[in-house]
Amino acid sequence: MLKKLMKAFPYLLLSLMVSFLLAGLDAVVTKKMLGILDFALKGNIQEVKSQTPSLLAGAVLLVPLGIAEAITGNFYRKRVNLNIKNYYIDKVFGKNIREFQKENNGRYLSAMTNDFNTLETNLIMGIYMVGRAAINFLAGMWLLSTVDYRMILFAILIIAVNLTISFLTSKPMKKNYKERSDLFDGYTSYIKEVLSAFHIVKNYNLQEKVTQDYYQKSEEIQHKGFIIDRMMSFVNASQNFFMNGSFYGILCGIGYLAVIGKITAGGLIVIMEGINRMTFPIFDLAENLPKLFTAGDLIQKIEESLQNADSYEETVELKEFESGIEFKQVGFHYEDDEKQILNNINLTLKKNGKYLVVGPSGGGKSTFLRLLRKYVNPTEGKILIDGYNMMDVKKEDYFGLIANIEQQVFLFEDTVRNNITLYKEYSDEEIMKAIKDAGLSDFVNRLPEGLDSIIYENGKNISGGERSRIVIARALLSKARILFMDEAFASLDMERAKEIEKTILGLKDITVINVSHVIFQDTKSSYDKVITIKGTSDIMVA
Repeated sequence: MLKKLMKAFPYLLLSLMVSFLLAGLDAVVTKKMLGILDFALKGNIQEVKSQTPSLLAGAVLLVPLGIAEAITGNFYRKRVNLNIKNYYIDKVFGKNIREFQKENNGRYLSAMTNDFNTLETNLIMGIYMVGRAAINFLAGMWLLSTVDYRMILFAILIIAVNLTISFLTSKPMKKNYKERSDLFDGYTSYIKEVLSAFHIVKNYNLQEKVTQDYYQKSEEIQHKGFIIDRMMSFVNASQNFFMNGSFYGILCGIGYLAVIGKITAGGLIVIMEGINRMTFPIFDLAENLPKLFTAGDLIQKIEESLQNADSYEETVELKEFESGIEFKQVGFHYEDDEKQILNNINLTLKKNGKYLVVGPSGGGKSTFLRLLRKYVNPTEGKILIDGYNMMDVKKEDYFGLIANIEQQVFLFEDTVRNNITLYKEYSDEEIMKAIKDAGLSDFVNRLPEGLDSIIYENGKNISGGERSRIVIARALLSKARILFMDEAFASLDMERAKEIEKTILGLKDITVINVSHVIFQDTKSSYDKVITIKGTSDIMVA
């Protein structure tokens, strides 16, 4: 992620260069204006007239520079945010399916909302604000030095104290920001969970329990935010106390010099203006430096969540499915459980075959399908596809050969066309053939806008059968060579399920592996093999 942040460095540098020009010109204009004031007080009208045009030119130039500073600052902010967000989503979709499914995806939602907001405030804008504050501070320091170079020592002292306070408070601040980020992970996951289970909460009168849990999680997050704000208040109060004391001391010194005639009226105003120009940058430094020091731990947390624990290198490219899939003494158990799910499985699935996989719940059907989908690898033995060890086959190649129909079909809130094509380019002839073969022609013809009709919220405006057929059309259009079905008929009525099953079994040039509790006797005979999985090595093929 740091590399992506650094890619935006030229935009940051450009913006800070504009800020440098603006602050420098503003300081020069101020100095010239106060010099003209001294000439006016001395009655030197000639000098006033000669220097006024350059003063006005500088003042006019401040306007476009101010606009340029705002534009370049906003462009830097936009660019760096896009860089890290694009990087993050690319890395998320680079995760292994198995590892992603094991994790609570609420942490990713929390990262893309809460953590990114914190990064934008503390790091992205923090760097910009610190750089800008340092430039304005230097401009103010230069103004002071034009009156008395010893004022630079005063400025250095202020910076040193601010850096020391920021460094000392950064460690506890880091700890609290990290803890709040972890709390946000749980909070986001909880919100996602209860909203997904809205009907259960209502049906079983769980509102009071949900409300109590929500209050507790909100209280924890707000309390942690209160602790962070309290610490920031302490930091700001400490820095303000020191600055105010320093400024009051310097004002007393200035007053004394003015009384004894060591400073002109213009010089007095220059010092006052210089102090004023240093005040707001110091406030910005006081606010942003501690936040900046906390960003490292948050970046580390985000990076760790994006790492794949399984780093096995896949080397085999597979662009076509030629012969079949073979299980050779395959066994499997999960890492955190020594209980064997499957053991010593020997089985061959031929190309274009139609296979029905049945068995009791907990017998290993889902694990069998996960192995076939390459979501997990065997812990014993090996699975061969066209003679290659499936572990060695690149995921992107294998996933390009397969399609899936789940019990819970997912549809995008988009047109029928885009849900079938999945945003890839196909000819109208190819699309209409897939629609016809999937039994969707009547459905599409009934739609007021045909393929350009919108599907809402995962298909709430169409029937379950139509949703399933859209997924079948997807598979056909993608020219998938293998179709995996996981309880695809469980939520459909019998007649609609039979129609869809007949459609699938009638497809040519595609291997079908259907894992199902729903078995229709009048279509069962259309399968080439019925595989019964009852656990461990108890597999029967008929």
